[in-house]
Amino acid sequence: MKKLLKEPLFHFVLIGIALFALYGWVSDRSDSQETIYFDDYDMNNIIASWEMQWKRLPTDEELKSLVEQNIRQEVFYQEALKMNLDHNDEIIKRRLAQKMNFLSNDLATLKEPTEDELRKYYEDNREKYMLSPIYSFYQMSFRSDSRNNPQADAKQYLENLDGKGPEKLEDQGDKLPFPYYFESTDRHELDRQLGMDFARSLEGLDTDTWTGPVRSGFGWHLVYLTEKVPTRAPEFESIVNELKRDFEYENQRRINDQVYSELRRSYEIEFDLDPEKFDEAFVEYLKSKDGSND
Repeated sequence: MKKLLKEPLFHFVLIGIALFALYGWVSDRSDSQETIYFDDYDMNNIIASWEMQWKRLPTDEELKSLVEQNIRQEVFYQEALKMNLDHNDEIIKRRLAQKMNFLSNDLATLKEPTEDELRKYYEDNREKYMLSPIYSFYQMSFRSDSRNNPQADAKQYLENLDGKGPEKLEDQGDKLPFPYYFESTDRHELDRQLGMDFARSLEGLDTDTWTGPVRSGFGWHLVYLTEKVPTRAPEFESIVNELKRDFEYENQRRINDQVYSELRRSYEIEFDLDPEKFDEAFVEYLKSKDGSND
């Protein structure tokens, strides 16, 4: 039998049988006709697709060819469905499921959110939009990679400053690839450059005086704060576009879940799994996700 399966003649016979079956399918249906409708919407889509690709309208001959191509595609598509060629095709399943998602997304965007809805959404999610603290300060560095005890050195230097301001001290301390003066820098940027420990330490420091030492990823620093703007909520008008985007996204998710839940109730899911591979607890977990248990 294995030898027969390898024979080219056997393959040729199988192909012939398949073609014969297909021909029989077509012949048996030759007496019946079905209608494929093309309306203005279809024609406009064909023309728009061509224009998007070629940046011009199709000629009459090109349009005739495009219509014929679409008719050919539709005929084969309809016949493929009748022959169940879409059955268990993962690509087709995924594509159709995506289309259902797109339809439910369209439901969510049919109505623009009102200002009242956006303001309520902002109030309910205010923490999400809080602005990071902003700091302006001078810093003097004492590097861990060039000193035996940089923290002690920083403390000693602070004691000897004797109330001096920051203006004439730029050349003091160790050099780092950062500015001596950080102006209006938010906490996220400080976290990125100097580490989270440094940014957190600034919250409790006084302004207009040298304080420290404050630890960073590079060592220790003396800090002279000139400005400290605390965490605050932005004005509604300044983030209205961001609020609208987030509101619509969450609304889409909510409606998608609602549509799925309603559709899911129409299906009963049965599991026929090998108990040697999937234990009872695993199967019970899957059943707990069944929409019939909602």
